[in-house]
Amino acid sequence: MPSLPPLAPLLFLLTTLARFTHSLRLHQLPSNGGLTAREISVNVTAYPAHTISIPIDHYNASDTRTYQNRYWINDEYYRRGGPVFYFDAGEQNAHPLVPYFLHEAAGPSAVMALARRFNGLAVLFEHRFYGDLHEGSFPFAMNATSGLAEGGFAAYRYLTTEQALQDVVYFAEHFQPPGTTEHDCALLSPERTPWVWLGGSYPGIRGAHMRVRDPGTFFAAWASSAPTEAAVDMWTYYAQAERSMTRNCSADYTAVMRYVDATLANGTEEEVTAMKRALYEAVLSGPRGRAPASVNASDVAALTNSDIASYLLLPLSFYQYYGFERSVLPFCNIVETLNQTSARTTDNGSTHPAIATESGIAATYNISLAWSAFLTGIAEIDYDSVPYHDDPIQDKSWMWQYCSEYGYYQRGNPDNPHTIESRFTSLDLFQAGCNNTFPKGLPASPNVTEPNKYGGWHINPSNTMFSSGEYDPWRALSPASTEFGSPNRTTTQDIPECGVPPPNDTVFGIVYRDMVHVSDMRALLNTSDVNHQNFSTVWFSSPISTEPFYAGVGLFQQALEAWLPCFANGSYGDMTFHFPGYP
Repeated sequence: MPSLPPLAPLLFLLTTLARFTHSLRLHQLPSNGGLTAREISVNVTAYPAHTISIPIDHYNASDTRTYQNRYWINDEYYRRGGPVFYFDAGEQNAHPLVPYFLHEAAGPSAVMALARRFNGLAVLFEHRFYGDLHEGSFPFAMNATSGLAEGGFAAYRYLTTEQALQDVVYFAEHFQPPGTTEHDCALLSPERTPWVWLGGSYPGIRGAHMRVRDPGTFFAAWASSAPTEAAVDMWTYYAQAERSMTRNCSADYTAVMRYVDATLANGTEEEVTAMKRALYEAVLSGPRGRAPASVNASDVAALTNSDIASYLLLPLSFYQYYGFERSVLPFCNIVETLNQTSARTTDNGSTHPAIATESGIAATYNISLAWSAFLTGIAEIDYDSVPYHDDPIQDKSWMWQYCSEYGYYQRGNPDNPHTIESRFTSLDLFQAGCNNTFPKGLPASPNVTEPNKYGGWHINPSNTMFSSGEYDPWRALSPASTEFGSPNRTTTQDIPECGVPPPNDTVFGIVYRDMVHVSDMRALLNTSDVNHQNFSTVWFSSPISTEPFYAGVGLFQQALEAWLPCFANGSYGDMTFHFPGYP
């Protein structure tokens, strides 16, 4: 698969496959290079990691190999008898999360809000095969350049759903924070203290799985934006985005995509070359009509149909966290006004007519004008300037996980009349990328039956809250999905009884109106924080609104107040002082 021409610093766009890898990541982090001096101090010096020795293979008694897995704790609010609130970092380097979740550097976090309320111990745990290059939770040595484990398939065969889940069970059963006595460690065991899981996205999936798999280890869970239905074909990812768009922009995006696909499939060589050149020039252009000095004809000739499909999705690059209004609307405004966003219309007293009707430019005028407007939108939004850091280790580890078990191939579906994704982004393209990166050890197609054995989008554990954003692309495969073929369950805020799953046609939790992915694990109050500017990754919080955080924490707190007294068959006497009015 040939590389696309460089578009630094958006490293995930350097190759078609890399762009796919980015969109398949349920969340990603920039490096410490973007942190202020104070934040670097917070991350590296003030909060060093603890480690626990964990078996590499939990299911082979003759294999005695172990590795050091990192974790962090905050016991500021802990009182003996309080719960353990476990925050799962998932598929990323956990270290940069520490100041935000355990020390609330830019606003309150869910794990610390609950620790305060219930006098609990807060823990943040790193997933195997993730971390900093030299200080991570790596069972095997990792190559900094390739991002791959040195042992190849012999190493990655230990990166599975079951091994990773068992890591946490082992951790909980052997939890011994530095400085605690043997008696205190015994009190913190899951048999004597309720462990409560918090996680968003893939960590949310893990939390739901854990409540089915090991309910005796984790007493309760909050699974945010958790696509529990693993699926090879996830064409619905961009369908969710399309639904949130203005109708004229959606109509034109769809029209342009079909026009490009038809030209690539059936156009003459001259027509295809002209189309590729026009799009490539738009990508290399900049705001206020700034055009590239020259365009290399050999670069244009090297562009594949899948490369073109990737470029056409540039306006959706940051939709997952920022939603339509904050990430795609500026592009749509340029397109639908033919870059006359400041012109006054007849509706407000001037003489300029509105450019596009609700049906869009293609329907109102013609596809040629819509294509020209689309190219202007690509050119005027300076995607090259968006700060972004790509981490090859995290990317490759997560790639192994989705190639081997989870799928989530976000292909274009030509049968969808509203598609905004090219059909040249195919399932075969994704699978080829997986096979090229991992030529040995993968199944012919991701073995989604492995994670789905816990219920998929039918999953229904007790003492579990699910939350989602209304337009979260990953909601399509969550228990709150309304997609065709889903259980179409009703989300309710009625708290189920302790230990009793809600009715199978309902989901206990909340769907946040107009929100997207993992909007509720912390509230972003310090908007000047360097890691939340210019579309940098926002780390389980919403840059749009703090309401999901407060709504989610409030509902889960009420649920815990109802559930915790029944821990250990109601014998959890040490917790009674936490409940006002509890007899």
